Amino acid sequence: MSAVAPSGSPRATLVAGAAASATVVVAVTLAGPIPGVVLPDGPLGLWRAAGDGRPAWALLAVAAIATLSLLFVRLYLLARDCLVDVRFVARAAAAWTAPVLLAQPILSLDAYSYVAQGRLLDLGIDPYTTGPIVFGAGPLLDPVAPVWRMTPAPYGPLSLTLLGWSADVTGARHVPFVLLLRVLAIVAVVVATVAAARLARPGARAAAVALVAANPVVVLHLIGGVHLDVLVGALAPAVLLAVRKRWWWLAALAAAGAFALKLPGLVLVGYVLWVRFRRPERRWAGTAAVLTVTAAVTLGAAAVVPDGWGWIAALDTPGRVELLYTVPAAVAGVAYGLTMGGVGFGALLDGSRVLCAAAGAALIGWLVVRAGHPSTPVRRAGALAGGALVVLALAAPVVHAWYLAWALPLLAAGAGVVGQRWLIGLSVALCFSALPDPLTRWHHGLLPVTLLLLAATLALTFWWLADARRRPPGERADAGAADLTVSGAA
Repeated sequence: MSAVAPSGSPRATLVAGAAASATVVVAVTLAGPIPGVVLPDGPLGLWRAAGDGRPAWALLAVAAIATLSLLFVRLYLLARDCLVDVRFVARAAAAWTAPVLLAQPILSLDAYSYVAQGRLLDLGIDPYTTGPIVFGAGPLLDPVAPVWRMTPAPYGPLSLTLLGWSADVTGARHVPFVLLLRVLAIVAVVVATVAAARLARPGARAAAVALVAANPVVVLHLIGGVHLDVLVGALAPAVLLAVRKRWWWLAALAAAGAFALKLPGLVLVGYVLWVRFRRPERRWAGTAAVLTVTAAVTLGAAAVVPDGWGWIAALDTPGRVELLYTVPAAVAGVAYGLTMGGVGFGALLDGSRVLCAAAGAALIGWLVVRAGHPSTPVRRAGALAGGALVVLALAAPVVHAWYLAWALPLLAAGAGVVGQRWLIGLSVALCFSALPDPLTRWHHGLLPVTLLLLAATLALTFWWLADARRRPPGERADAGAADLTVSGAA
């Protein structure tokens, strides 16, 4: 990759992205899990880690992640400048996704927690009050990350119902369970992509598809890592489409379903209620109807599982891990420096989490109110609601790459060029938030390499985006005219 705005064949971008994705899968698998975890061998032994040389495989993995991220930027620029069409972008996304289809859950062990939690529910044990530790050493507990073995499930009752059903159907066997959830994740990504394309302006649909379906966060984390957050991401644009059509019952149903999956759905519930209330026609009766549908879905989902509201008390589970790359941790770090160590970092982190939560709640409320104003166009409303979901992710005690799924389709369809630029930067940065174990610990000596590669990848990303923005549209079109003849992408 050159240090100027990228050029070359779109077909080469497709092939290189597929190779980078395959390299990530192979390298992450051979790099192995964190200490204390024993993973299943997987189909034909494909999930088995290497016996030695794991740091080298980890370095290859992060290099491939950086490469895939830069190829994603290139594909977006091609799509944004109308040098490739929706069909080509969809083919590229499919080619990049293909290598992860049979892979182990990559860059995260959450899927193994899903198996254990689904089995708990299947056995009639409340996953909101206990963790996988009840199974003892064995195939259900061994692959679960040690930090989550004694913690309750923080997911909504609809998520838990899905996990229980999946465990029942697959017999809580890891390979079929993971593959089943991966199929559901692919379906959710397709739904989110189609909805984002329908919401986007006609000339910006290829770029919207690239931002969703070909995003390395989607390819590597939502599909490769098998995270339930993808379901919230699929429902979010459905809410906007239903609001645009004035199908209030459907908007309420989708928003309440998202809330029953995970907490971020509450933002969508608030948006639907507010936007309906601001409509003058049958204001009170219409708002009451929306509220009734929302309550029925929420209460119904809670009634399906034991202790259906127990997940509210378990929402602090993710925050039990201290991650230093979060916004609250950054605020605490600044405060620690200003106090010159006079106050313990732990106390400052607790205070900064409260401060960020309060500030985040205020900002989310303001964004939702603006999104729900009757004069706000639907794409602008989607960008504002998506912004609220991003604020929720960044203000939380922890942030993971897959949290971006909540807002991704809304921002891909509704954000302007500047907003999309920052969305791309956030996507690339979050791809480095979950890496093989040797790359994230100082005692391996590889963390500085990871940080240097992250900085270089982000620098190239924003350089390319800024350079392409400065070039006149005619020049951009001329630069890709020959490519269209060769690739047949137009």
